Amino acid sequence: MNIFKLPSSYKKEEEENKMNINIIEATRTSVETSLMASNKDFLDFYELPFVQDMDKEHAVTLFGCMKLVSFAQGEVIYRAGEASVGKMHIMLEGKVIVTSESGYKYSSLRQGGVFGLFSFLDDKRTHSATLTVERDVRVLVLERSLFDLMALEEPKLANQWLRFMFSLLSKKALEMEIEYANIHNFAFGGKV
Repeated sequence: MNIFKLPSSYKKEEEENKMNINIIEATRTSVETSLMASNKDFLDFYELPFVQDMDKEHAVTLFGCMKLVSFAQGEVIYRAGEASVGKMHIMLEGKVIVTSESGYKYSSLRQGGVFGLFSFLDDKRTHSATLTVERDVRVLVLERSLFDLMALEEPKLANQWLRFMFSLLSKKALEMEIEYANIHNFAFGGKV
């Protein structure tokens, strides 16, 4: 006789508990999904190209780590030369004008635009540009400290986010190479 064998009533109770856990998990997932589906900010976030590559669970987790912030027309988000704050911003709507320290307007950002990447990666540097709101803006902000926590809790998601940041850096590097080539070509008339 096996003294460790559980009576059949315990087995039945264990199976019922497993079913209840599955029901609770399915309900939680369903509630999460319906809450996110009814949340305009999440829907705007989920429509961004880099988010569409994520599974919905990762998108929900990432969205949950971000803070929604609004800026009004004419407001300065930050100025060139100010200390960075370790935050990365993703634009959901609106328009931001990017100017150099001398006041030269060299870019604008709209939905899906990202700013604060260098500040996010290196919080010891100063901002290299001034960002001024031209049309009311809603942004999602990811703080470096939350990303560090996410990297420990959700390494696969953190890896996806790092890849996204590397692609942004690669794009910036390519833009700078092209600009340098154009300046060089202009200065030297196409001669090397």
